[in-house]
Amino acid sequence: MNRYEEIELQQDLEQVEKYLSGYLRDPGYGSAAGQILRDMEMSRGKRLRPRLLLMASRYGSEFQGSRSRLCRLGALVELVHMASLIHDDIVDDAPLRRGMPTTQSKYGKDMAVYAGDLILSRIVQSLFRDGFMRVGAYFGDTVEAMCLGELGQMEYRGREDITVDQYMSNIYGKTAALCRLACVAGAVESGCSEEVTSQLEQLGLNFGYMFQIRDDLLDFISTSAEEGKPTQVDFREGIYTLPVIYAMQDGQYRPRIIRLMQLAKKGGFGAAEEEELKALVVDSGGLAHASTDMKIYAQKAMRAVENLPDHGVSTVFRELLHKNM
Repeated sequence: MNRYEEIELQQDLEQVEKYLSGYLRDPGYGSAAGQILRDMEMSRGKRLRPRLLLMASRYGSEFQGSRSRLCRLGALVELVHMASLIHDDIVDDAPLRRGMPTTQSKYGKDMAVYAGDLILSRIVQSLFRDGFMRVGAYFGDTVEAMCLGELGQMEYRGREDITVDQYMSNIYGKTAALCRLACVAGAVESGCSEEVTSQLEQLGLNFGYMFQIRDDLLDFISTSAEEGKPTQVDFREGIYTLPVIYAMQDGQYRPRIIRLMQLAKKGGFGAAEEEELKALVVDSGGLAHASTDMKIYAQKAMRAVENLPDHGVSTVFRELLHKNM
C-alpha cells in the first residue's frame, strides 16, 4: 500500500468515527440513555472490524464511488461488536471493560440490556433506511451466529465433557462470524467478483479463528499486568478454552485439571491454583497443540490473501496476520 492509499484508509477510519458518533447520538428526552451512548462512544476499541471491512473493500471495482457507504457499513459492523460487549458484560457481571466501568456496573443490568438493544435497533434502521439490501442478510446471519455461540458457551459452562468441535462452534459465533461479516460486507458493497468475495470471506473467517485462539493462548503466557486484565477469568467462570480442552485429553493430566475445575466452582481458585493450571496446560502439550491450531488458521488466512488479486492492501493484510500470530 503506497503512502496515498495509507492516507486514504486513515481518512476512511476517521469517517467511520463520525458515523459512529451519529449512531450513538443522544435520543434527546433527558434519560440516562444519552449518557450511556456517550460512554460507549468514549470507550474506544481497536476498530479492528471496520479496518477489515475497509481493507477488503479495496479489491472492489466500485470502491471509490462507494467510500462513504463503506465507512457507514464499517460503523455498523463496529456497533454490532459494541452491542455484543454490553450483553457479554451483563452475563459475566464484569465490572470493567478496557479499564472503564461497564454499562451494567455503572447503570445496572436492566439499563444495560436495553442499551444493547437500542444499538441493535439503530443498526436495523440504517440497514433499511440507507439501502444496504445486499449485505443486510449477512448482518442477520452474523447476529444469529453470535447468539448461538454465546448460548453454546453457556450450555457447556462448567462441563468437563466439552469437545474441541463444540469449542470451535462457539468461537465461530463469538469472534469469527463478525470478522467474516466485515470482509464480506466490504467485498459486496465495493463490487468485488464472486471469486474475490469468496477469498475475502475465507480470510475473515480464518483470521477470526486465529484471533480468538491467540487470545486464549495469551491467558496462559501473559501476566495480568501485561494484558491489562486478570488472567484465567474464563476458567474461573467455567469457560474452558482450547489449551485446557487439549490438556484434558491427556489422561495423566485430566484428573488434576478436573480438581482445579471443582475448586474454581467453589471459589477456591487462587494464585497458586492459577500457576498450577498453567503448568499443567504447558506440560501436557495443550498449549503447544492450541498454538499449532492457531498457526494453521493463520496459514489458511494467508493463503486467501495470496489468492487475491495483487494489490497494495495485501501487504497490510499480511502485516496484520503476522502481528496477531
